[in-house]
Amino acid sequence: MTRRARRFLKRIQRARSHYDLQEIASTIQTEVDRRRLTYDEALSLGNSIQSYADTIPGDTIVYAISDRDAYRRTLEL
Repeated sequence: MTRRARRFLKRIQRARSHYDLQEIASTIQTEVDRRRLTYDEALSLGNSIQSYADTIPGDTIVYAISDRDAYRRTLEL
């Protein structure tokens, strides 16, 4: 895992709300688009976001690159 990905992981662990997690997920998507993060790193971080979002109270969905996102897209099709 690169230094950039480890920084995102620390930010994920410090997030306090679903809004914070969504903001991080959007930043990760931007980094992937700019090719500063690989898709595999983004997928790993997205899975971390999804599992951490499950521990925060509330029923808001966090949209991030993750296995759940791929499953959600498959269901939509």
